[in-house]
Parts: sequence; structure tokens; C-alpha cells
Amino acid sequence: MNIELTQVAREELRKYLESKNKQDSALRIYVAGLGWSGPSFGLALDEQKDDDSIVKVDDFTFVLDQDIVNNFDEFNIDYSNNWLRRGFQVTADRGGSHC
Repeated sequence: MNIELTQVAREELRKYLESKNKQDSALRIYVAGLGWSGPSFGLALDEQKDDDSIVKVDDFTFVLDQDIVNNFDEFNIDYSNNWLRRGFQVTADRGGSHC
């Protein structure tokens, strides 16, 4: 499992966690919805659960449900701040090993 963060996403995550005084909190990547183009993903502060997978990226800790880990190989996290979209965008890649 690989999680890539753009530089802008890193900076915005740090700012967000500092503003909430949650620098040591885990960030959960979760399925936020399903659509014609596949699942959409979200990012939230959360506690680690017993069956979660943990991925450390720099000083960030991400937790993921086992179903997500079994179906996706990589996540990319970016941050947009323009008139069309503001906030974190989480996208996934299934890789070549899944149906």
C-alpha cells in the first residue's frame, strides 16, 4: 500500500492538524460514495481500529479499512484551492493485480 501526497497537500494537512491541535491523530481514507466512474474517497480524523492497516507517510499516520487495502494499491492525495473545488482530493489506483 502506497500513499502519495503532493507538496500542497502536505502543507495543508499540517496546517489543518495544527489548527485542530491534532498533530498526532490518524487520518482515515474511506469510501465516501459510489458513482458511475467508481468510488469516491474521503479523508477524516479518526481512531485506529483493530483490523485497520496503518501507513506512515512522513509525520502523517493514515488508517485504512482492510477492504480498501485489498482492492486498491495506491492513493494520491492533493489539495485544490480554486473557484471550482476547494479541499483535499483523494484518488486511488487499483493497479494491475485486481479485477
